[in-house]
Amino acid sequence: MAMTFTYDDGIDPVGRAANVCKVIADWTSDGSGNASGTTRKVVGELIKGVTDPGSPAPTDNYDIVVTDEEGVNVLAACDDDLIDRDTTTTEEVYFLLKDHAGSPLAQSLRPAVCDKLTITVSNAGNATKGQLILYVNPRM
Repeated sequence: MAMTFTYDDGIDPVGRAANVCKVIADWTSDGSGNASGTTRKVVGELIKGVTDPGSPAPTDNYDIVVTDEEGVNVLAACDDDLIDRDTTTTEEVYFLLKDHAGSPLAQSLRPAVCDKLTITVSNAGNATKGQLILYVNPRM
């Protein structure tokens, strides 16, 4: 159903650009428990995601997937993603890439993006609300 975006470009009070900016997606699910929307172009490394259930709260273990313009799930290779979010608790996930065996890499590597991102919420229940905040390092 509905998804709106706001952006915090990380400019500090004296006008300097910071190393972190935010993409904030506020969503309301449709009758099937789904919501989706597409951001403006996001360039950088995805650092973390914060999910915050709204009111009425989404169904427990709802899912969020973030895909690029080619339809690739940009979090699929991460140690953790945005699947199985909680119905009552704000949750924080750091996006660290895994190796081919599924173990976290020794170095802290994060998914790089340079696209408009489509955020898709599913299994959230009828007309529920929530928020996703993506933290991005624009200086890779």
